[in-house]
Amino acid sequence: MRRSSTPRFAADRAVSELETSYDVIVVGAGTAGLPAALGAAARGLRVALVEAGAEIGGTLRLSSASISAAGTSIQAANGIEDDADRHFRDCLRINHGTGDHVLLRRWIDEAAAMVEWLLSLGWTCTLDAPVFAPEHDLYDVPRTYRSSRQGFSLIDAFAPGLDEAVAAGRIVPHLSTRFRDLIVDDGRATGIVAERGGATVRLEAKAVILSTGGFSGSARHWQELHGLVPIRYHIDTVVGDAIDPVRAAGGSLWFEEYVLPAFGATRDMGSPAAAWIHSYVLPSMRPPWEIYVNARGERFMAEDEPSIDARERALMAQPGWSFWSIYDEAIRREAPPLFRWEPEKVEAMFAGADEDYVRAGSIAELAEGCGVPADALAGTIDLFNRGQRVGSDRWRRQHMPRPIGEGPFYAVRHHGCSISSYPGLRVDEALRVLRTDGTAIDGLYAAGEVIGIGFLGHGFLSGSIVSSAITFGLRLGRTVLA
Repeated sequence: MRRSSTPRFAADRAVSELETSYDVIVVGAGTAGLPAALGAAARGLRVALVEAGAEIGGTLRLSSASISAAGTSIQAANGIEDDADRHFRDCLRINHGTGDHVLLRRWIDEAAAMVEWLLSLGWTCTLDAPVFAPEHDLYDVPRTYRSSRQGFSLIDAFAPGLDEAVAAGRIVPHLSTRFRDLIVDDGRATGIVAERGGATVRLEAKAVILSTGGFSGSARHWQELHGLVPIRYHIDTVVGDAIDPVRAAGGSLWFEEYVLPAFGATRDMGSPAAAWIHSYVLPSMRPPWEIYVNARGERFMAEDEPSIDARERALMAQPGWSFWSIYDEAIRREAPPLFRWEPEKVEAMFAGADEDYVRAGSIAELAEGCGVPADALAGTIDLFNRGQRVGSDRWRRQHMPRPIGEGPFYAVRHHGCSISSYPGLRVDEALRVLRTDGTAIDGLYAAGEVIGIGFLGHGFLSGSIVSSAITFGLRLGRTVLA
């Protein structure tokens, strides 16, 4: 069960009400903002920590908090030889040479020291770390560390230092305070305008660090930047708060052409609005018995395709970023479970009114329930069955243990979902926010998903999003105003 030893200041922000001037303002108390605030406070700077939520943590409260780094003491203790050069080459192999190589290399060079800092704070990872992470294309050596209690392991590691800094007056928390605008004087960021309890709050500082997260929760920004609004795994406070104020101040975005869904989320309509991977869709974990068909009733990939990147790109090319996983009663009876849920929950989903779970007595009825052309679906299943009988699939699929022919028939709609934002605020190597002409806005910095994950490349590198956010947040805390 997840839990959090939330810092004691979370329920008491009275100390912040009269504070208006600081050395540094950190906007966002999440994956990048917390280490930024700690790093700055450790140098004796006075920090305003501004957070839209009532508690710290941000997306760490949803994150698995996997962290990647090369050359750590954890690897050494497990007899694994690794270094930053190897990590960098590996990332370029996985992301096909995309992203910003300068910033990517900067994270990789600093990641191992960041992990040692986390260990010094009491952060813990699972006993089998480091691991190969099958949810993404694999590194060539194990270099992914899974936080022992997901994102709450990091929150708990940061908590004692935060409490100490708050007690000493070095960090002043402003919780339930939403960032609305930048204060810019003569081209330099000198503070922010925020909203708390319906009142306007103005805070001034010598430097502003934006760590407000991505725009996963903002349908408006998704529509503007990508022309669609997918299922999004997010928290309500992470809605791209920094994008519009920074653009109004002359700042720019980058990697707007990058977008890639996570493969195979299933909705649970009876639960709070969220989407995640509830079924075993990774061939490395469970070879598929089902077939995948799109909204036209057609297959579009080999269901046992081993490359996660190839699977994600195949899904992105389908209408609505979705597909139906189709199987029959024999597969339901004989195959390893498709869902992570208990059988009672699976039965309840098919027996209920959720339109993403369809059970029917015939292929024609199944097609009607899925809203796909009946002739196309019947032809697709027939073609698969023909190939299955002779062991030769037109999509070069290898694992085909059974045909699809015994009713009742089942269909589960899977979705490509957003777990992060590729576009973000454009920054330079020093994490200074850049204008459209490439010059830096003095006094304005950014770290974490607010700069987007596009600099990591057009693909998913295991453990890179959380790792780079902490690394860059800590670097800014240790260097800002130096």
